[in-house]
Amino acid sequence: MAAKGPRSLLEGKRMAEGSGPAQGIPAGLKLIQTLSGHEGHISSVAFSRDGTRLASRSADGTVRVWEAATGRELARLEGRVGWMRSMAVSPEGRRVALGSNDGTMWVWEVETGQKLVQWKGHEMGVGSITYSLDGRRVLSGSADSTVRVWEAETGRELARLEGHEHWVFSVDFSPECRRVASGAADSTVRVWEVATGEELARLEGHGDWVYTVAFSPDGHLLASGSEDRTVRVWEAETGKELARLEGHDCRVGSVAFSPKGRVLASKSIDGTIRLWRGDTWEMLAVVNEPPASLNWFSNLAFHPNLPILATLGEEDRVVRIWELEYDVLLGAARAVCSSYYTNAKAVLVGDTGVGKTGLGLVLTGKPFEPTESTHARNVWTFASEKVALDEKREQTRETLLWDLAGQPAYRLVHQLHLNEVAAALVVFDARSETDPLAGVKHWDRALRQAQRLQGDGVPPIRKFLVFARGDRGTVAISRERLEALTRDLGYDGYFETSAKEGWGVAELAAALRGAIAWEALPLVVSNKLFEQIKAFLLEEKQAGRLLSTADDLYRAFLKSADAPKETEGLRASFDTCIRLVESRDLIRRLSFGDFVLLQPEWLDAYASAMVNAARDEPQGMGCIPEDEAREGQFRLPEAERIADRAQEKLLLIATVEDLLRHEIALKEQADDATYLIFPSQFTRDYPAAPEPEGQAVIFSFEGPVLNVYATLCVRLAHSGLFTKADMWRNAALYTADVGGQCGLWLRDDGEGHAELTLFFDEAASEETRFHFEEYVRTHLMRRALPETVQRRRIFRRPVCGEAVTDRQAQRRRALGFDWMTCNVCPDGVRISLLDREERLVTARDTAVMDMDRSADAARDVAAAASVIAGKIATGDFDVFLCHNSADKPAVKEIGNRLKARGILPWLDEWELRPGLLWQSVLEQQIESIRSVAVFVGASGIGPWQNMESEAFVREFVGRGCPVISVLLPDALDPPVLPVSLRDMTWVDFRKTDPDPIDQLVWGITGERPMR
Repeated sequence: MAAKGPRSLLEGKRMAEGSGPAQGIPAGLKLIQTLSGHEGHISSVAFSRDGTRLASRSADGTVRVWEAATGRELARLEGRVGWMRSMAVSPEGRRVALGSNDGTMWVWEVETGQKLVQWKGHEMGVGSITYSLDGRRVLSGSADSTVRVWEAETGRELARLEGHEHWVFSVDFSPECRRVASGAADSTVRVWEVATGEELARLEGHGDWVYTVAFSPDGHLLASGSEDRTVRVWEAETGKELARLEGHDCRVGSVAFSPKGRVLASKSIDGTIRLWRGDTWEMLAVVNEPPASLNWFSNLAFHPNLPILATLGEEDRVVRIWELEYDVLLGAARAVCSSYYTNAKAVLVGDTGVGKTGLGLVLTGKPFEPTESTHARNVWTFASEKVALDEKREQTRETLLWDLAGQPAYRLVHQLHLNEVAAALVVFDARSETDPLAGVKHWDRALRQAQRLQGDGVPPIRKFLVFARGDRGTVAISRERLEALTRDLGYDGYFETSAKEGWGVAELAAALRGAIAWEALPLVVSNKLFEQIKAFLLEEKQAGRLLSTADDLYRAFLKSADAPKETEGLRASFDTCIRLVESRDLIRRLSFGDFVLLQPEWLDAYASAMVNAARDEPQGMGCIPEDEAREGQFRLPEAERIADRAQEKLLLIATVEDLLRHEIALKEQADDATYLIFPSQFTRDYPAAPEPEGQAVIFSFEGPVLNVYATLCVRLAHSGLFTKADMWRNAALYTADVGGQCGLWLRDDGEGHAELTLFFDEAASEETRFHFEEYVRTHLMRRALPETVQRRRIFRRPVCGEAVTDRQAQRRRALGFDWMTCNVCPDGVRISLLDREERLVTARDTAVMDMDRSADAARDVAAAASVIAGKIATGDFDVFLCHNSADKPAVKEIGNRLKARGILPWLDEWELRPGLLWQSVLEQQIESIRSVAVFVGASGIGPWQNMESEAFVREFVGRGCPVISVLLPDALDPPVLPVSLRDMTWVDFRKTDPDPIDQLVWGITGERPMR
């Protein structure tokens, strides 16, 4: 087929459509084609590299290939193509590659409609697929957490890129095809080298799942979109975050660059496409494009050579082709009113009692006052200024100073806030006669770990060593030692200060101001409305408001000075701004009751108090009953408690949820109560002290030791392969599900360096030992400083039990031997020097991925119980269970499964108080509950149920809320449904695929479970 020239594409439909702008279409865009024919929602559109063809994939089970210049349908590929959006067109447009939800991939020939290649390599669904520029390779990303490169002609696997910890949603080849990028549900974007499989960059910054990635045409930039409602632009070579684009009110599912990178387009299920300028990142235009549903993911695509953009319309059932007039778009940018700002985070860290809070007060312009050691963090504004970017643009630059508590027990909690740090003041007590530099090395290693977690391309954290109480005496250590420490740990300076008398503070403040590398921080591009809402939220926080519902905050915003007129989308923008301010840790949405905590520092105070209570447990068991934790029955001065007991109860529930979700604590049911167990807070000694028998491997590492150890202990207990047997101070024992015991023994120097010894009993098989060790190693590489992780195998003489020295083992193996004899044991006794996989009879695959999934699921179930407790306390029901009384046992079982997912159902037997009229209670629930599930079993619809369902259908349809038909396992085939429900899709518990509980949760929450 001859390629059409540029003029034919741009003019092909304009005569028919007309050249004038349609109503509601922004200036600079012209709708020139509409491609119709699909009978289901379209999930994906893609141009061929030569621009001659466009393909679209639909839930109607077809892929249609169109002639791009005329809109003529060239081919219709029918068969098992599924609903997923993974689709790619070969460069010349003659082939289409598809991925499915079972991991299978196909290549179809357009002209014949024949399936040329079919292969399955991924273990789970394929979320994204694309061709290389030369058409010889296919790139795919999957729910199995891998990215793979395939030979397009044969389906042969060429490379497997591993490192993501969750579903890979999007992949893209760089223009030169040397690199690939991937975005995943682990909230990261990664860049890989194809030839070696090496991870070149890990881009951290998104606060939630990353759904889409795209290289710019020259390969220098990389754009990504996320559940966090932002678009981010990165420097592809270095991983540096250049810009953060705000404006969407819901998850961003697709991004794409125009042919020369002048425009970046982003698509969200908020019903809009936004166009951004490719140099200053101003918002150029907003195109309204309502999606088929809030759960549907679809994309957009630019023509490879022309200013042409393909999007969707009519509830994602047609393809719309737009022409972009760049000069008009760029000239209209000022009308959108973008605003620019950048935030920097500085932290005050150090051991307790060294003067951090007093120093923080005077650094932020407040008068000095004596302060007691605090449980919570403080967050102050250190500096705020406006800087001209050019003649027309102005940027607000704000630095926040965080004061983190230093008590050893509080490190577990406060180290969670060492994210996005630009500068750190490490404060110490140089007057101490025992350890004047206590805590300095610990916090230095914690900051190094924070630097690693911030990802590639982020400027190094600037660090200053500070003696904060100079008025109380002179420094008790030599200047030479301080200079050596400053130099060895890479500090940028040393300061002696007195917050009380004021000396040294101005110099330290100047150094802190100069330490912020503003040009290296991402430029945040927002709009005036977002800026106004953010300012309002921060004013409410600074005014001391503690806890409020989002509805109350919104009403207060509408009454505030200069509030905009209420419009249809204003509430969605308000909710988005709550999320954006929350991403800076300045406020916190609770997972129940629609509450917003404007002072999240209180969660730190209560969490730290719970940690202390566990440490002080009389038997040394490192635990606290969960009920006591939720009721606040632990030591905490009244002055440090919230006075309003009702509000305190809600915060205590949220605190327990945080401890479980961050895996600092493990929930365990005992005979007398449910306990929160803190592995790092046990004080009873291991019975085999000073060290356990059966030691096999020692890992040394650096980083936040207690956090690393606590989360490892919790995740092993949830791993599915190992069960917690017992715990002691710095030791934990696990029973393998196939038999045998495995243990951990921690030696912690208190300054961020530790050794973790693994020990096993004789019943633990080599395979069990391998899986246990591999999981520990993987955990340390993720949570500690990976470059510091070192492994040492312990070889023991089989009779006398003495250990072989490392030097002896290394020299023997260097000679080619995997054994040696013992000069103490009886003659002929050999010591095996085989290690890890060598000791297995056959090679085994690692079980880390399966253990991770089990640990994640168990963590979510544990945290969900706290979510349910919060929802019960606030009457925050998610779904009304409408059912025939004959089906109550089955409905109760499903209700309990929903609770395990954090979904609170309203069931009459659980919630209807005796003596009340059910009709009045039902009316109240109709007004407040967000969805209803109507259950149908073998007995059909009962008379009262029919009345309930009809009432719910009328009310919920009017409010746009879901009414979900649920077929129980014994439902008839075909099911007997009320007239009002017959046209609605249903959840079918007679089937196992797809998982009916997943489907029901999706219907209730609108969030598609990614399992």
